Amino acid sequence: MRRHNRLFPTRRTESIPGLVILVVLFVFALPAGAGEEVSQAVAIEKAAREFMLVQARAYGGEPRIDVGAPDPRLRFARCNLPLVAELPPGSRPVGSTTVGVRCPGSTPWSIYIPVRVQILADILVAARPLARGVPLTESDITLSRQDLAAVPGSALTDTAQAVGKRLRYPVAAGAALNAGLLDLPPLVKRGQNVTIVSTGQGLEVRATGEALADGTSGETIRVRNLLTRKIIQGTVQDTGLVRVSM
Repeated sequence: MRRHNRLFPTRRTESIPGLVILVVLFVFALPAGAGEEVSQAVAIEKAAREFMLVQARAYGGEPRIDVGAPDPRLRFARCNLPLVAELPPGSRPVGSTTVGVRCPGSTPWSIYIPVRVQILADILVAARPLARGVPLTESDITLSRQDLAAVPGSALTDTAQAVGKRLRYPVAAGAALNAGLLDLPPLVKRGQNVTIVSTGQGLEVRATGEALADGTSGETIRVRNLLTRKIIQGTVQDTGLVRVSM
């Protein structure tokens, strides 16, 4: 009859409790601030995404926003105030860009992270090769769903914006139509006082400026803020009205 040595239990019996002890030790060995760092990274991404969504909605269409994650090696103090997101001066709110996120609290910090913004919209394109100076008809135009970030100039989205207008230049079939291609009367003239409208984060700020170039609907021109004397770029939206991104 085979006997078991009670002083030396089998390996199978003792291996499971030992494994449990190792797992417990591993869990408690995690850095104490790891969860806080993860929550700060999530807050940074959320602030950047929500800010860019507001900017993208001004273009219409269907925005798609991809936000890069902060470098995991960075450490951020917990912010006791809501995070603030902003675009660097001169940056476009579409395509590949960078967003600054900062903490305005008692322990301030800031970080820049990459963002990719696509805005899918139905835009007007030439249905066939079009000649310069010929009035456009509905049969000359068709709609194509494209990313506005990849379209040069201010793309047109309504047939009424183009029908009856004349082209300044010949256009190839499939080319996107924008305000700069159309022979339109200027809504803003060089030297004219204009209203500068800035929007962002639910706010709208108006200021008086001076147009530094003629501009038709949808064209980008330079304007000088008469209060700050700063020269900025904006899009002509209406007679005497230029909109800029805040």
